Amino acid sequence: MKQHLPLRILVMATVPQTLAAFFPRQLRSLAEDGFDVHVVSSPGADLDQFDRINGLTTHAIPMERQPHPLRDLVSLWKLVRLMRRLRPHIVHAHTPKAGLLGMTAARLARVPIRLYTIHGLPLETRTGLWRKILEGAERASAALSSRCYTISRSLQKVVVDLGLCPASKVTTLGDGSCAGVDVNRFDGQVDRRHQRLALRQRLGLPENALLLSFAGRLARDKGIGVLADAWLDIARELPEAHLLLAGEVDDTDPVPAASLQIFRSHPRVHLIGNVSQDDIPALYAATDLFILPTFREGLSQVALEAGAMGLPVVSTRVTGLVDAIRDGVTGVLVPAGQALPLAQAVIALACDPQRREELGRAARNYIRTSFSEERVDQLWMAEYRHLINDSLPDLRHPNPPVENHA
Repeated sequence: MKQHLPLRILVMATVPQTLAAFFPRQLRSLAEDGFDVHVVSSPGADLDQFDRINGLTTHAIPMERQPHPLRDLVSLWKLVRLMRRLRPHIVHAHTPKAGLLGMTAARLARVPIRLYTIHGLPLETRTGLWRKILEGAERASAALSSRCYTISRSLQKVVVDLGLCPASKVTTLGDGSCAGVDVNRFDGQVDRRHQRLALRQRLGLPENALLLSFAGRLARDKGIGVLADAWLDIARELPEAHLLLAGEVDDTDPVPAASLQIFRSHPRVHLIGNVSQDDIPALYAATDLFILPTFREGLSQVALEAGAMGLPVVSTRVTGLVDAIRDGVTGVLVPAGQALPLAQAVIALACDPQRREELGRAARNYIRTSFSEERVDQLWMAEYRHLINDSLPDLRHPNPPVENHA
């Protein structure tokens, strides 16, 4: 009597917030499909929640987001020990540090299928030695993997153009995304007037005031300095407009102090800090126009969520956003780093509610068609099965039938 063990997959990210934000549904689906699923990240409450999902086992291994040779070696040693003990058939790493450590450990542990998903390239906005270090890390992760993925086609092009990964080894599934959008949770056709009014009352806004919103890290790479300059023009031209900024100041990528002072001193700017996942739909419901002046993205989850909610987005013509937003169809793209075009686009849409409605309706349809969780999950499930069939022909099904050799 010969009994096959279930296929074992180890999914990892540097910090547990990444896993919690994107992968609960996908990991649950893998477990339900018969995989033995192991989840690895730095310790934290967001990792602990996966212990409550049947079929998932968590492993807390500290990993530093920034380079730290000694601690990185300790993390690598722990990962190798874990993988040699578990003997996973697949290791799938997300985010840069987990990619480098995970692919190195998986190679040392002789894991047959080693996958690395590139969510974005911080090196796009870096120069000099730091950029070379980041490029080297990405090349190493790609070289140690058996397959690389990007979460948008424009990101895939940058990866290939920069020589970070050979074109034959990297791909983007479907239209992109690592986990898609819950289009039922972020549904712009649901009546959310109570959520809209509740948040506006909390901010002290009139019911019919024009609300512009940004959500994300208050960081240089997110274009917060550009938004501050643009806001001066917007506020002057639109005296009824308010600006909401949801997110914490990121000291690792600091915004000029003068820019933050513009926001903190303006009576129609509302800095509300981080918003819980439960409250994100209410933020979109209260918003009339979403602004994302970023310098780089992998795809931009907030742009996808806002679009699913029927919100038009004014953003920048950069990697990732050219996939998330169809310029002139679902939103408006402007040059990155330029305050005047950003302000002009926001003012034009603010003054044209019919155009906002048209863009929002098209955005909702585009996101539902191209980036729904169901579609993205199906693409990843099919990819895992394809890789298993190619690399592990004796394990073609998570629960193969028992073979009787009596």
